[in-house]
Formats: sequence, C-alpha cells, structure tokens
Amino acid sequence: MNPQPPHRQKSQRLVTTTPETIVAAALLSFKPQIPVELFSGISMRKISSKGSLVPRLLTFSDDLFTLFVSHHKVGKTESKLDRARYRGYKSYKRVVEAVTGQPVQTNHDIRVIDVADIIFVASGYVASRKVEACKDPDLDPARVISVFHNNGNTMDFMVEDEAWRDKAVEAIKVVREAYAASKFRVGREECLIRYAWYDTDYDKSGMMEQSEFLQLLGRVNIYIKQERAIKIFNTFIAAKLPRKGGRIGGPKDKGITYDECLYILRKLNSELNDETGEISDVLFDEIFGKGKRAATAEDFVKKFLRGRQNDNRATIEEVRELFSELNGMELSGTTRRVGEDGTPDDYAIDRTAWREYLMSKKNDLYCPEKRRLDESMLDKPLTAYWINSSHNTYLTGDQLKSLSSVEMYVVAMHRGCKCLELDCWDGDDGCSPVVYHGYTLTSKIPFQSIITCVKGYVEAHPDTLPIILSLENHCSNPFQEMMADILNNTLGGRLYKLPESSDGPLPSPLDLVGKVVVKGKRPQEYDDDDLTEAESLEVIGEKPGTLREEQAIASLKKRDKLREKMASREENRKRDKLKENIASRDEKNGYAPLPPEALLNIVRQLSDLTLFNGEKLKDFKTSIGLPRTDMHSFSESKLAKLYTDPANLQQWKEYNVGHMSRIYPAGARIDSSNYNPVVPWSSGCQLVALNFQTDDSPMTVNDGRFRENGCCGYVLKPPSVFPTYKESDSGAKVLRIKVLSGSCLPKPYGESAGEVIDPYVIIRLHDVVKSETMRKSMLASADDPGHDDSLEITERKTSPVRDNGYCPQWKDAEYFSFTVNSDVAVVEFIVMDNDRGFIDELMCKTAVPVSCLRQGLRCVQFYDQCSSQHGPFGMARILLDVDISYVV
Repeated sequence: MNPQPPHRQKSQRLVTTTPETIVAAALLSFKPQIPVELFSGISMRKISSKGSLVPRLLTFSDDLFTLFVSHHKVGKTESKLDRARYRGYKSYKRVVEAVTGQPVQTNHDIRVIDVADIIFVASGYVASRKVEACKDPDLDPARVISVFHNNGNTMDFMVEDEAWRDKAVEAIKVVREAYAASKFRVGREECLIRYAWYDTDYDKSGMMEQSEFLQLLGRVNIYIKQERAIKIFNTFIAAKLPRKGGRIGGPKDKGITYDECLYILRKLNSELNDETGEISDVLFDEIFGKGKRAATAEDFVKKFLRGRQNDNRATIEEVRELFSELNGMELSGTTRRVGEDGTPDDYAIDRTAWREYLMSKKNDLYCPEKRRLDESMLDKPLTAYWINSSHNTYLTGDQLKSLSSVEMYVVAMHRGCKCLELDCWDGDDGCSPVVYHGYTLTSKIPFQSIITCVKGYVEAHPDTLPIILSLENHCSNPFQEMMADILNNTLGGRLYKLPESSDGPLPSPLDLVGKVVVKGKRPQEYDDDDLTEAESLEVIGEKPGTLREEQAIASLKKRDKLREKMASREENRKRDKLKENIASRDEKNGYAPLPPEALLNIVRQLSDLTLFNGEKLKDFKTSIGLPRTDMHSFSESKLAKLYTDPANLQQWKEYNVGHMSRIYPAGARIDSSNYNPVVPWSSGCQLVALNFQTDDSPMTVNDGRFRENGCCGYVLKPPSVFPTYKESDSGAKVLRIKVLSGSCLPKPYGESAGEVIDPYVIIRLHDVVKSETMRKSMLASADDPGHDDSLEITERKTSPVRDNGYCPQWKDAEYFSFTVNSDVAVVEFIVMDNDRGFIDELMCKTAVPVSCLRQGLRCVQFYDQCSSQHGPFGMARILLDVDISYVV
C-alpha cells in the first residue's frame, strides 16, 4: 500500500485575492444563491481525526473560491503583525517538517479547501473514517457533512440542524458545479496560476512580489537559477514603471499582476525551449505554413483535420463553432479575434488559441463520443456488459489486519463502481450483522451503516444505473432475517425484487435505473405451503395413506420440532467446524475450501430478495441450461485454468452470453494487490472484481475502461468476447506513439511544496496473446501474485526532462511501437518524477482503451491516485503523435 500523503497545506491567511477571471465572474453570478450567513461564518462542530467534536466556524470566501474552517470569524483585513507572525510560522513549519517528516499542527490552524480541490460531498449518514471513529454521544449522522477533497482526504463537520445541512450542501454543490462548468472557458495555465495564487500571495496584496514570484516558479515546476529569476523579475518591473518628473511609481509597483505573471511565464516557456522551438509553433509552421500568424477554418479542416488527424467527418460549420469557443476563451498573450458584431471570430485562430486547442479536451486522445453516455446502448440484458466491480469493498488496506470502513463504499460508488461486496457475519453484540474479513484482524462495521450509505448515494443520484450488492453470507438464520429487514426497511422501493415469473433474459441497466440488486444465495428448498399432505408425508419419510389425518398432523408437528432441535445442533456443529477450519478456509481467503456441511442455510426472507443466485460450477454444459439468474464466481487461479483450455474457454464464453460470471483476486494476495482485468474481460466475464483501495496498474486500467459510456459503470462488451467471434476475423494493429511535450504537470500527490520535478513518461500496452502455446506459458504462474503474467504487457518509456514540469519537451523522442492483438487492449500512461539517487515518484496517470483511441496529434488528460482530477491534475497534459495501422 502507498503511504498516506500529507495534507495539502494552503496559506492560512484569512483573506483572498483571487485574480479576476471568467471563472471568478461565473462564481460571483451564483453568489445570490448562497445564504448570506455562510459569508460571515456559521457555527458547526468539526469532527477531528481523533474522533472528537470541536467547535468551529464554516465560512465561504467572498469570491466563492475557498472554504474556511476556523476558530473565529474570518476577517477581511490583517495586521502587519499577523503577517509577520504568519511568515515566521511558515519558515518554522517547513524546517520542522523537513527534519521530522511529520506535519506541524497549531492550536489555531485554519483549514482551507479550494473549490478546485472538492471531489464530492456526502451528507446525512456516516460516510468517512473520521465520522466512524467519533464516539461523542452528541454525534448525529443526520446532521453531518463530509467534504471529500484532494488526495482522498475528508473535511467532516456537524451543523446545527438538518435544514442547515441541506443549505450548506447545496451551497457547496452550486459553487463546485459553477466552477466545473466555467473553467473550460479559461486556459489551463491561467487556471493553474489562479489555483497557485492563494498559496504564494502570502501578504494578500493581489500582487506577486519578488520572493513570492520565486515561490510561484517552484510551485508550478519551473527551475531557473535564482539570480536569473530575480533579474527577469526586476527587468520586468523596471520596464513597466511610469516615470513622471523623474519619480518612479509607488509601493504597488513593487509587484506584478496576475496577467503580468502569465506573460512572464509564457516568455520563460519560449526561453526554456529555445533550442528546438516551442512544439506548438513548430507544428503550426509544419501544418499551416511558416511565418503565418493565424490559421483559417478552411485550412484547419483541409490541412489539419483531414491531412494530419485522419478525421474526415468534421465539417466547416463545426470548425467555426470550435473557433468561436477558442476565441472566446480567456487566454493570456492572445489577440481576441472578434467579428463585426462583437462576438468571437469563427473564421481563424492565432497561435495562442492553437496551442490551447492542442492540449484541450476537444483534442483528447480518448474519443469524446466514446466517453459520452449513450442510453441507446443500455437496453440489452445485464449479461451484455462489463460492470465496474470491487472486491472486499470495505477494506482500507491489506486482507489481514487493515481497517474496514463505510468510507470505502462511498468512494467506490463515486468512482463509478456498480458491484459492491459485503462479507456478512453475526455481530458480537447479538443484535446486528457486521461486515469484515472473517477470521482475520480486520475491523468490523455494521451492515446497517453500509446499506444506509448506499441509500444515501442512490437518493443523491436517482439516475444511477443499478448497484449490485454481492453478499458473502456467513450469518446464522436470525442474523440473515435481520439483514433482510435492514434491506427492506432502508432501501424500500429502491430494492429490486425478483418477479414471480423470472424466465427469459435478465433485465437491462435501463430497466433497473435507481435500483439496488442483491447477489447471494437462493437455494432450492421445499415450500410446505405448496406441498400436498401426501407430498409432505413423503418429505418426512412417511408413506401416504398409512396414517389417519390426526396422526399426519401430529407427525408434521413432530417433524417441525425435530427440525428446530436439529437445526440448533447442526448450527452449533457447523460453528465448531468453522472454527476448526480457520487454517483451511476457502480459497478466496487464501485457504482450501470449507466442506459443504459447513455452509449455513439461507433464510427465505433473504433469498426472496436475491436476483443473482451463486451456484457452484459442475460443467459449463450443465450451467448453460441453468436459469438466467444463476451465476458462477471464480478465483483468479481458476480463471487461469479456464483460459488455457480452449474447449473450456469457448464454453465459458457461451455461458457468459446468457449468464453472469464474477472473478475475484487469489487468496494469496494478502497485500490487496490486483490481477490484470484484461484477460477476464476478453472471456466475456461481466463482474471483474478488483481491490479499489490499491493504487496499482490494474486499477488504472479498470478506471480507463469505465470512463467509457459516461462513467456510468456499464460498458457494452465488444463482438470479440462472444463465442461466434474468430481471431481470424480481424488482423492485428500496429500502434505507434511519440511523446512530444507536457504541460502543467503536478508534483507528486499534487503537493504545493517540494523540488521541481524531472518528468518522464511510461507507456504500457495491456493485451491478451493470440497464440495458445504462448498463453499457456504466460499463465503458468498465475497462482503467484508476484508475477502478473496473465497477459502480454509491453512497456516503453522516455528519458527524463530535467527541472521542468511546466512545459517539458522531449526533443529526441522516438516512436514507440506496440502490436495490438484485440479490441480489449488498454494503453496506460504514467508520468513519473525521476529522483536521482532515490525512488522515483508517481505524479499522475491514466489509461485509454485501444478501441477508444484517436489518431494524430492528441493530448492525454491525467488523474490522481484516486482517479479524480482535483486541483492541479485537471490541468496536466502530455501531447502525443499517434498512428494506428493494420497488419496485412
């Protein structure tokens, strides 16, 4: 597991001086919708990391860019003494943290959350580890708000009543949505400098003084010698100062403004890449002609889209609409092109707008059409989809001793997961079932808390596609009845119940919008209500017609009492047997399977709520004839055996046409590492369960796959995974990728402090192999989680660019070639910081399915380790040259 990163500490000052941008204007337009009390501060009780409730104030900044959590009212001004004390504290804090490696906390530390850092908000239920840890009797989860922000951290607090809870949550959502909608009208570099401004403008003058400017350069990952940086700053100041009667301007002229800062950074960009020229200018000259200042819409279509991007669908009207958007953006250093009516020009763009376009979402490597939600593709049975799935969702770390937390369910659902796992056991208190990894040191959480958080998510997202609860049921009958009651009473009409007639195909995702579906056990049992008297006698071993009616009734009563007595004995015997088999429990937990007699019966109340019934595999020929609601689960090790046997693989694909399959990690993965999901996807398996708590390459591949179709968690399987498909139906592809440049790359974990990065790019292709011989050889070690040999992984990497994460260029980069065997293949992109003499650190990453790639000059968007684009990650890009050809 990766170590928990430190909190991103922003400046602790009580005022904001956000630069005036289109985003700022957009946020201010929503100010009337925010309760005025939030600008002066409302009383609340913050939930500390130690689980205590402490009084605080929640305040919105006047410009709506920041949330303050403070001990006292947030003032509008500050004294010079306050400023000096703060500067001294910052210096002290840096030294102590550098020496000890531990964050420094003060008694009156002010927590600040930037709107760009907010990922999502949960309220009205237990949603985070801090809330779970709080044992204060005054805690009322119905009044709690949990703000999830950068690096998966949370800010949790309890307001006075539920009315204020709703007001505060709505205000935060309004601001966050306004920011998300308007930031695309501002250049990425402009957004980054706005984001970093609060960190570096220590005195809150609205201007960058010399020392602050030096801090800003490090903040955005530009390194130049201090003497050179000071000279640049002073030269610019001297050039802009007015001289009237020999008198130089006043104190305000000692700094530079936001626009001036951007101007200097653009100049530095050109200077840092002076040898080869800035890549956007080189490409502009190559495509549109050297020396041209602008590109017309006609040239853009003919020379760029048709000639360079292999895009023959775009029309001149669409390009003019694009040009109008680009020319309407707030871009420093560009001449705003407007028509006669004052609206943005749609006939041409200059070099600055071209540069922004290359790194924009409009030019994303991930095809925008594939990323958009297409409801017309969601009307097929559930078996036709890959479904985003998690394994042991409750765990925060390893499989043996980590904490269990409701927070993991909240995070997984917001990440797009649609199949959650719950290992259910009898509670120690005898009153309620709990969820944990049985017979380990992992902690326990109430089953009720998980179902409540699922309800809260569905209520907040009524259009969500179905959420599947995969119940691993280890509970005794009374606790199973409690589980059924909790599901019914908490979820109500949101709980999907199997109709009386369940023949035919499974429902589609659209049929189950806003529903929660249960996967578990639904054993075939006798129903006494449906049996005749003669049949009932046969069940207990009596022959019909040999007993009088009174004797038959007495015999049935005797049978019922005997069943109760035997059930009690059997349950005790089973529990003893379970304890004896701790060292040999099922393979999922890393041990041998339990004997059949150790399994507990499933009560009718719970089985009636179950749509997907888990059945043990005998052979696929038999399984194909089972009801559509029956399904199989396989371990990663079983997958290897299935995949290496052509006959089994073909039958499994046939089974997956009409039935569901689930794969889960091998029990030996006690560190919660993941297997690669590409192989089970290629077999048509719908539920490929991964450990969401682990930030590794398979999880990145999974995230990339499920960004398709609007991140809804359901992706239609391609033809290649069906049994009628033959490998000869399509040839292999050759994918060639050249890394050209980067822009606005963040420090590891998006931190504001630290050395200037030395970035390099790793590109991995995850694919299945075609040759059966190779497949058997590569899967021979699938039982060993230390070797991810279950598929073909090809890796290439660039050289590092020293001391430049703001605008790095790979001058001598070559094309990396990859052979693509299937349309299940996924390309992973990782940006690392080369730390000479130490361990390289991850900066950002992403993955794109090969079936969703676009050719030509394309940019790659990046994400953090939680698969979010908070803060600086939303601005990070690299530019590629991509070519795809078919092998004849």
